[in-house]
Amino acid sequence: MTETTGTPVVLRMTGLWPKDLGGYEGHRTRKGGDLGHVDKTRSKDNRRLLGSVGWAREVQDEVREMATENFADELDKLKRRRRKSELHKRITEGPRDPWRATQHGPMREVILTVNRKWFEAGNAKTSPETRQAAQPTAPGFQPIDELFGDEGEARALNRHEAQFEELAVAWLQEHFGEDVVHARADLDEEAYHIHAVILPRARTKDGRHMLQPSKHAMIEDYELAQDSVGAWFSQIGLVRGEKRAKAIRDAIEKNATRRGDAPKVDVPEKRQHVSPRDWRRKEERKLSTRASELETREGVVAQRESEADEVLDLATAVASGDIDLVERAEAPSNEEPASESGPSPKPASEKPASPRLQKARTLFRKALARLRGEAQEAARRSVARDVEEIRKADDTIVEIASKLPSSARETIAGLRKGLTKRLLGLRHLDQKGGRDQADRDES
Repeated sequence: MTETTGTPVVLRMTGLWPKDLGGYEGHRTRKGGDLGHVDKTRSKDNRRLLGSVGWAREVQDEVREMATENFADELDKLKRRRRKSELHKRITEGPRDPWRATQHGPMREVILTVNRKWFEAGNAKTSPETRQAAQPTAPGFQPIDELFGDEGEARALNRHEAQFEELAVAWLQEHFGEDVVHARADLDEEAYHIHAVILPRARTKDGRHMLQPSKHAMIEDYELAQDSVGAWFSQIGLVRGEKRAKAIRDAIEKNATRRGDAPKVDVPEKRQHVSPRDWRRKEERKLSTRASELETREGVVAQRESEADEVLDLATAVASGDIDLVERAEAPSNEEPASESGPSPKPASEKPASPRLQKARTLFRKALARLRGEAQEAARRSVARDVEEIRKADDTIVEIASKLPSSARETIAGLRKGLTKRLLGLRHLDQKGGRDQADRDES
């Protein structure tokens, strides 16, 4: 692939229809269209280079006049040939557009520019000798000082912008002549650039007025136009852009003629110009997607932080023996106690517990149940020991009482009734604890 060194000059051409000139002018005057990339505080510095103030209306009037003249000439010829049926048919149809069927439009918009950094470099101070040596020599070019007088009167243009502007105007006039119906310089966007509109007027052999883009070699052969601007602007240090179309053709031809096991060469990708509006829309979609992904990630992080906090709370509750907190965490949301006005609605933002949190809750529940069981077993064993000690003490009292007089034994027997009642209660509690432990062991 041909490599380019230096800063390339950029040339683009797009089709244009006469009916679109109203919208074109609306954007030029910054009253409509896509203005997202425009700095309106600098729009006052935009410059009209060629054409009149009312060029768009003049072009539309001229195109209508061409259609009307062609129509009148056609009717006159049909009359002279006495072709009445064709004459009536054409009268019914009315004037036709003065151009052949085309996909892109019979007019052309030309855009000329260079990378922003090259224009910014034109702000550097230079000596008079350097400025004189750098002056272009293209037909129609005038030195900057002759155009603007002293440097301070050059308005918003620096030296690179002024050089580029004069060469661009000269190139447009050299190759399109009076068909350049409009040219302007925009200084209120990222980089200085020039727009021009070409109205390719032509006259056919039968005398019809037509718009014929192919009459201009620069329109008919796009690569020739790229070569032309590369050579034209070389006198101010610019170069032709990459010869990508030729590189694509050469790669395809080489692949088609390769022999044997010779490897294929890579075919360069064909570049498509993207308008600033489409580029910004694409970037906005990317930013919107990234923002949505970031919001989703933030939600996931917040959910995990909430779950981590709950796990820590449960761990703290288990460590401190706060059984109520653990049980509340285990309880399903539909089992929460209802208020007097009915069950409280679940917040819309509340999400169901994740599998990780549910697993943590289950583990804490099992750990708490184990701790609770161990505590109850220890309490049961303690109660059993105490009951046994009391029973032994009661047997000793009975043995001692048997050796006392009858009156004393009756007194002791009366006192033992209350003690026996309490002793039976402790035995019942001990037995109930044993049954509960057995049930837990079975479950």
